[in-house]
Amino acid sequence: MIEKGSSDIHIILHDHPEPPRLLVIPKTTLKRFLITLPLGIVLVLLVAVAFSLWWKAPPVSGRVSMPSLPGRPDVSDGSEAEGELKALKLAQVAMQNKLAQTTVNESELWLGPVKKPYALQDLTAKGFLKLDSIALEDGAGKRVLRFNLINSGAPEDRVTGHIFVFQIDNRGLAPYPAMTAQEWLEGIRYNKGESFAVARLRPVEAPFPPADSDSRFLVIVFSREGDLLIRQELTGPFKASGQ
Repeated sequence: MIEKGSSDIHIILHDHPEPPRLLVIPKTTLKRFLITLPLGIVLVLLVAVAFSLWWKAPPVSGRVSMPSLPGRPDVSDGSEAEGELKALKLAQVAMQNKLAQTTVNESELWLGPVKKPYALQDLTAKGFLKLDSIALEDGAGKRVLRFNLINSGAPEDRVTGHIFVFQIDNRGLAPYPAMTAQEWLEGIRYNKGESFAVARLRPVEAPFPPADSDSRFLVIVFSREGDLLIRQELTGPFKASGQ
């Protein structure tokens, strides 16, 4: 390369076997190239970054949504919370009343393998429910006790709870609903009985294994809160079921 005090840069190219060639590059062109090339690279990088940010940004629709005005508080939610609080207070008062009214006689009630509910009240004398249309289907290998659970109050005063029926003979107790051996040993909770809700009439059908002719039945009905509504022994003779 030969450089003199001039405005050009002279470069001799040796391209064997061709004769040498002289390449002349103006200094201004070279300076412009060395300056514009980095600037171009920086500009391309900035454009690429801006494009990537624009591409990742969520699309903006043409419509501008007006901010929603603060609405009224949800009255239903507030009413529901107030209702639950009121129901809780009423339940606490009811439990206190149950504890105050619990007597020694109530603790002597025999409920079979069912554990006596905490602070049980014996409401059998109030007659909220009664048994009607008691019938027994007794055949070879099949025994079914049927009866209707009658609501003695108004239909709108629906009664809910749990039903147990026990067949008793010389061989012991046969329960309805069926129980596990562990439940027999530990005692079954009152809410493990068959659930019911009765406004007027509710049929009950309790199957049992064959038993002695002098067997009897014990029907125990609890309210949903664990109060005793019915404790009645059925000794027969029973009406034969037509089903």
